[in-house]
Amino acid sequence: MKKLLSLVLALALAAGLVSFASAEEVQTINVCIGSQPETLDPQKNSASDGSNYIKHLFEGLMKYGWNGEGIVPGAAESYEISDDGLVYTFHIRPDAKWSDGQDLTADDFVYTMKRLVNPDTAAPYAGDMGKYILNGLDISTGAKPVDDLGVKAIDAKTIEITLAQPCAWFLEIMAFPTYYPVRQDVVEANGDTWTTRPETLIGNGPYVLESYTMDEEIVMVPNANYYDADKIVAKRVCFKLITDPNAKLAAMRAGELDWCDDYPTEELTAVQAEGLFHTEPQLGTYYVNINNTKAPFDNPLVRKAFQLAIDPVYLAEQVTQGTYLPATDFVGGGFVADDGSDFGDFDTVIDRSDYAANVAEAQKLLAEAGYPNGEGFPTVEYCTNVSGVHVPTAEALAYMWKENLGVNVEIAQMEWNVFLAARRNGEHTLARDGWVADYGDPSNLLDLFTSYSGNNSTFYKNADYDALIEKAAATTDLAEHFALLHQAEKLAVGDDACCIPVYYYATTWICVPEIQGVTTYPTGEKLFMNATK
Repeated sequence: MKKLLSLVLALALAAGLVSFASAEEVQTINVCIGSQPETLDPQKNSASDGSNYIKHLFEGLMKYGWNGEGIVPGAAESYEISDDGLVYTFHIRPDAKWSDGQDLTADDFVYTMKRLVNPDTAAPYAGDMGKYILNGLDISTGAKPVDDLGVKAIDAKTIEITLAQPCAWFLEIMAFPTYYPVRQDVVEANGDTWTTRPETLIGNGPYVLESYTMDEEIVMVPNANYYDADKIVAKRVCFKLITDPNAKLAAMRAGELDWCDDYPTEELTAVQAEGLFHTEPQLGTYYVNINNTKAPFDNPLVRKAFQLAIDPVYLAEQVTQGTYLPATDFVGGGFVADDGSDFGDFDTVIDRSDYAANVAEAQKLLAEAGYPNGEGFPTVEYCTNVSGVHVPTAEALAYMWKENLGVNVEIAQMEWNVFLAARRNGEHTLARDGWVADYGDPSNLLDLFTSYSGNNSTFYKNADYDALIEKAAATTDLAEHFALLHQAEKLAVGDDACCIPVYYYATTWICVPEIQGVTTYPTGEKLFMNATK
């Protein structure tokens, strides 16, 4: 029996499916960063929870350092940049492998990048991220063939990427999960289910899937074929898929969770007193997603009225109890150019200094749109998922719109993966939304409202806006870049009121005092490779 057990463990280790210690010695880190994810497919994911799972199972040419050191080489051991900033040559590590032991090659990355921009993939980031590579945007819109993408394998371990134009943050782009490699034979043999089973989820990251129980947990253990396998500290990470914030806190108090990024807002004082609460700044904005194509919100007067009729200061102070900051723009501070200027230094897009005056203006605009005092305005639905501050925020917003505009807003609560699909498909009228920056430039947030963005679930379209975003991307002068982006923000969010900024995010979490080594970034990364307790 002992020989049989040894053989089973040896085979599993060779396949990258178990940790380096026996089951009795493995310490499990139990965490919760969300409920059931929509997908673990790097090219098809657009959610922050899915992104963090993917960062443990896959790795890009570049990656976020596990110790908070920022962007560092990942699957590529080195790279060169041409003098004109247009050509990046990455050298893949000789010992970089897939979790089943097969070599990771330049062709794998070429396949992945073409898969991203291929319209048949329907990748949410096809335009947003694909546009950085030569012809990527045209391919994503069907204007050019996939093989025109500016990527090629020089040899088995060298990939050359030609950019559409110089980009100061392209290495950050290469660290984003949309560009993490997937293997063609695995994807094509298993369809959309390839990421749901340990035997088919073949990745190249520090972890492999031990088990995946839908709506319950995703369990990961170290990938024995990872080039830095000996540096992985956490030998077993169990991601609990819990929806209810009260259940999350109860699980932590019962010793069933070590780290969680959500808690009941009404329990803030209690978790602070218990020493469980932690917070850090984050580059991101919480906003009301308005479906710009649905009446009566196809009228910018109506959108502006709804925008001015809320009080983000009250919402931030009372609903989030000060853990988030009130938003006056879509892009907050923290995006800093080389000269030290902060994007948040521009004049605010929405003046929130006089709430009473804003309400009066909102009432005037709604009357001008044909709905004086809300008369004749249809009852509309506000969709939200059920965790965190989302439902209390929705209730407060509905109250403000009723009190100030005389309109009725009903709240529809949905499970996370159902909610994401409904919002992306445009089934909503109003919906809670949020975006945490994928990289340290404000264009990442403002790209959301371009006509070609697969993440544009407001369905706002304005050719002048697209032109400003494209002009901002084309300049290498960061001062001009920021100024053009601010003009675009003023047009879409200010003049056209395509959405309603509510809060500037902070990273908040609760954890037991014993847990150490969890790494977080302002761009939303939550990395557990070094976690211990």
